[in-house]
Amino acid sequence: MRGVVIAFLLLQGCAAAAPVPGVDALRIEADDAANGRRPVAVDVVRVGDAALAERLDGLDAAAWFRTRVALRREAGGRIAIASWEVVPGQTIALHSLPPYDAAPVATFVYARYATPGAHRARLAGTAPVRLRLGPDGFAAEGGAP
Repeated sequence: MRGVVIAFLLLQGCAAAAPVPGVDALRIEADDAANGRRPVAVDVVRVGDAALAERLDGLDAAAWFRTRVALRREAGGRIAIASWEVVPGQTIALHSLPPYDAAPVATFVYARYATPGAHRARLAGTAPVRLRLGPDGFAAEGGAP
């Protein structure tokens, strides 16, 4: 009984946590045939600067993954990156993204696929987002205000 009470109190503490600015919740679902049955690197990038957001909006996923270390160094605290390596058939669900001190002006998703394409999405608003990783690309659902 004591364990149940402790678990309940811990869950209540988690539920009372303040929401993170930007994306409130994220669900990544990888199809069994995602990326030719190979893992997909996924970055969710929150940007706290309009000029930097404009710059990132012009990058496809290949350019993002090629330059992200330099961009992170250059941007300092104006950017937050959450990264996953998602295997085919895997689902990742997050209540919130890691904390970010700045107020995001834009949130992007980049996915590293073996096939050509932009493999980038700019998310709108702070509503929950569902990413569906398919064989040759991904779709983002939600994110509307």
